[in-house]
Amino acid sequence: MRGAGTEGAGVGSAGVEAGGVDTEPRFELRAGLPGWVLRAAIAVTGGAVAAVLAGVGVEAPALALYLVLAVAAAAIPASAAAALLIAYPAAAVVFATDGTPWPAVLALVVLLHLVHVLCAYAAVVPLASRVHPEALAAPARRFVLVQLSVFALAGLVALVPGGRTAVPVEVVGLACAVGLVLVAVLLLRRGS
Repeated sequence: MRGAGTEGAGVGSAGVEAGGVDTEPRFELRAGLPGWVLRAAIAVTGGAVAAVLAGVGVEAPALALYLVLAVAAAAIPASAAAALLIAYPAAAVVFATDGTPWPAVLALVVLLHLVHVLCAYAAVVPLASRVHPEALAAPARRFVLVQLSVFALAGLVALVPGGRTAVPVEVVGLACAVGLVLVAVLLLRRGS
C-alpha cells in the first residue's frame, strides 16, 4: 500500500514491503465475553458463599441480608457493598458457630478471595464492554498462587500440636513475626 507521494518510503509504508505485502504481525481477537459476565460471577460466587454459610448454621435472615449484599456488589462492584460482601461471612461464622469449622473456613477463603478479585476487575471493566479470557490469564495465575500458599500455610498450621506452647518457643515466634514485619517495611520503603 503506497501513499500519495511516498513511493514506498516514509509515512504510509510502515510495515509494508516494496511489493505491497503487509509485514506487520496481525493479532486476531475473538469476540470475548460480555462485560456483565464478571458481575454475574460476583452474584454466583456470593450465592456459593451463602451456601457455605448455611452449611455452618447461619440463620435465614442473615443469609437473606448477605444475598442482598451480593446483588448490590454485583450491581455496583466499586461500592462498599463489595467490602461488606467479604467481611460479613467472617462475622457470621463467628456468631453462628461455637468452634472453628475448618473446611468451611478454607472454602470461604477461596470464595471470598474470588469475590475480591471479581469485584476489582468488574469495577474497572465497563458493563457494555467485552472481556477476553486471555486478559484474565495472569490474574488467574496469581489467584492460584495465592491460594496454594494459603493452603500450604493451613497445612503447616494443621501440623502444629494443640495445647500450650512452651514460653521460649512463643518468644522466638514473636521475634520472628516482628522481624518479618520489619523486613517487609524496609522492602516497601526501598521500592517506593
